[in-house]
Parts: sequence; structure tokens; C-alpha cells
Amino acid sequence: MDNLNVKKRYIQLHPQNATSGGVFSHKNGLPLIKFNIAASQVPLLLDGGALRLTGNFTSRQGAAGTTKLTETQLNFLDGFCGINNCIEMITISSLKLNSVLERITNYYRLIPSIVSGQHSMKDIETKMGIQANQHSTIPTTKNALASYNFFNSNGAITSQGNQKGLSFSSPLYCGIFQSGQDIDLSMTGGLVIEILLRSDVGVIFGTNAAANNATYNLSNLVLTAPVYESMGTEPMGAGVREFNFNSWSSMFQTINSSNSVVAMTPGLSRVASCLVNFVTASDLGNQLFNACRLGPVGEIKQLRWSKNGAMYPLQYRLQTVSEQNNLVAQIDATNSYHIYGVKADILRNYLEGLTTDRYNKVKNSLFAYNSWEGGAVDRPQNAGRDGITPSTCDGIAILYDAYGSGTDFSQSVWSFELNASSYNQLQLSGVLSLTNSIDGTATTAQAATIFFLNKNTVVMSPTGINIQR
Repeated sequence: MDNLNVKKRYIQLHPQNATSGGVFSHKNGLPLIKFNIAASQVPLLLDGGALRLTGNFTSRQGAAGTTKLTETQLNFLDGFCGINNCIEMITISSLKLNSVLERITNYYRLIPSIVSGQHSMKDIETKMGIQANQHSTIPTTKNALASYNFFNSNGAITSQGNQKGLSFSSPLYCGIFQSGQDIDLSMTGGLVIEILLRSDVGVIFGTNAAANNATYNLSNLVLTAPVYESMGTEPMGAGVREFNFNSWSSMFQTINSSNSVVAMTPGLSRVASCLVNFVTASDLGNQLFNACRLGPVGEIKQLRWSKNGAMYPLQYRLQTVSEQNNLVAQIDATNSYHIYGVKADILRNYLEGLTTDRYNKVKNSLFAYNSWEGGAVDRPQNAGRDGITPSTCDGIAILYDAYGSGTDFSQSVWSFELNASSYNQLQLSGVLSLTNSIDGTATTAQAATIFFLNKNTVVMSPTGINIQR
């Protein structure tokens, strides 16, 4: 855009499908939020990294959904997710072409990995805590859930039924918005952003949340979109124009064996990295437990990444000494006083996969040897599931291509093989027989959520527009 006068401005958009009350939730039958960002007659670039969704997150309890939550009750949000906990799926489409550019299912499982793997405790407890009630320790989320505005913007007292919950202003962690490149709306013909909310059972969790039917709703929603507008005339020419962006794709599998192989054909031709996180399968859909938890599988012995059955991109297996370390702490044939889940090689590749760059470029992470939110000591398989015990930020990932065009899995079989202990019982803090293994039963089965980060290109030519994946 040489020799042009470029002006930055902010567009504020309200949901296209808002009702008169402007409240979105599963309970009131309106779980879909839709925004349209139109194109312009002049060149218009969208700064996706600075895009913000703002509004109010209000929690209630009881059959009628009118009673407020209190600070003494055990009601929690996942700390890494914050209000993003309530989002099931985000779809980004071209307004003109009516074609999907990116669709992220299991969005609430992606955010904890991104937040904990790319941000420090300082980031989370300061700007992110203010933006979206994100915290490094889950118990600190319950106070915000019980916060309501007693006064309106004019200083008048607000009746209890009209009081709103915490305010938020959160970015959208979509690949297309976080690609580091402004989006040319003239090429996409504008954007349609659709946000599908999760059911109440999957969002607010804890002992009191389950007993009192805790629910939530979003209101006063506004999407703030920073755009750069050309004030001159830019010759478009008759040649080919391209716009590159990233996108997340999600898949789901369950593993219930200590020696598990997960294999599939993703159908993607330019995969930059792959991320997998785990949670005990029975925790999903259970309001007692945190469905966003980044659980440790147990004692991982080794991990193998493959393409068409051959080891790729690493030509070796990633091995750990977790089992050996825990055997040292055994008090009898089957119980340990302490467990140590330090997995150096797996962690290194995990951070590279999240950052999509080499390890020496990793700037921040919440991982620590022994901390409440991301420790490796004394964290059994179900650590932190109830919200009041120390949790983890575990996962596995692999970087395929940091700088090139990605790896082709359009017709190739992608897979990983995970070898973990089949039997390990723990005795921690006086609690006997805590499970820390995958023994083939439904109790220890692990839900694996798999995310592929793919590189895409939108090509505009005189003959039309094409999306290359």
C-alpha cells in the first residue's frame, strides 16, 4: 500500500441474531452468536490479533436460574480458559463466498494449552485475569463468578434480577486471527464469525455447581475490530493476489490401553504442528469436574510420532524416566509416596509445537517443576479435576515445519503411539490407592483432543477465488 494515506479505526459490531434482551445461553435457547464484518469499497485490512469480544458473563443457580452464586460455594471456571470455557466451537467464513475459512471444534480444550504453554504466571494473573477471568490457580475464579454489579452506569442501585456478572474483553484464539498477518477483507468479501456456546453442565463446575444446577449467560456482547483503511486509490491490477493464514482443525479419540496408537488421515496438506491434550473421559459432561483440565495421562514411558507408519518428523522415540523415578519412592510393591512426572524431551517438543518455532524461541510458559498450576510433582492422573487441588498443564505436541510450507497429510496416515504404565497406585497426603495408569477400564480411559495447525492460502485471480489448504 505504497504512497497511500492509511487510517486506523475501530469498528464495533453487535450480534446479528441478538434478541431484544441481548442474552445468549443454552438455557434461554439461544446458544449461537453471529457477527458480520463487511468488506469496503476501499482496501480494508483487519488486525485479527487485536480483535476483542467484550460483554458480561453472568452466573446463576437453582431450578429457575435466578439465584446468585456466593463466594463460599465451590463453583469454578477453568483458570486457563476463563470465560473461553463457555465456547464450544468458532466458525470463520467468507461473507462473500459463503465458504468456511476456519472451524475450531472443542475450542474450550485448545485454549488451556495455548494459554499455559505460551504465557507466564505474570501474564495470566495480570492482563489475562482482567480480560477474561483467567488465573493460574482455579480456586481464584470462584470470587469473580460471585461478583455482580450492584450499581448501573449512572450510579443507581440495580435490582438483583437485573444485575450482571463479570465484564470481559477477550481475544479470539483462532489461527486466522493469530497468524501475524492482517486480513484483507477485500479478498474474503468480509467475514462471518459464528460462536457456538457450550451447555451449562460443561462450563461452571464444582461440588456446589453440580448440586445447585449452576448456569450462565452472556450479555451486552460487542465485537471490536481494528481495521486499517486506505484513503487513496490502490490499483488492484489483473494479476493473482494471495493471502496466507493459519487454521486449527480438531479431532477426538479415546485411549483405554497402556499401549495405544491413535491414527487417522487428517486430509490437510500443509500441517505446521500438531497438539494433543488429555482428560479422563468420564469427566466430560460431569459438572463435578473440570472438562478443560490438561490432565497427565499417568506414567508415560515413551512417545512415537509417525507418518504412514514410519517415525516422522523425529527418527527416534521420546523416552522418559518417570516410571523409574516413581519406583524409587515406592513404600511397597504397588504404592508410592511421591510421583515425578518430569518429561524433558516431551516438554521441549510440546512447547515447540505450541509456539511453532524452535525451542530457543520459546519466550514464556507456565510449566514448572513444582507449582500449583503446572507442576510435575505429585500430580496423579486426575490432578485438579475438582478445582480445589493442584493441577497440571500437560500435553504432547510436535513441530513439523516452522518456516516452510508444512507437511502433507492430505492422503497420508498421521499417528502417535503412547506407551504408559498399566498399573501404578499412589499414596499421597494420606489418601490411599490413587489411580495413575491406563488399565483398560472405563475409569482410567483418556479422552484425547487432537489439534492440527494448518497453513492455508486464499488466491484471487481474474477467474475467481480459490482456497488452498
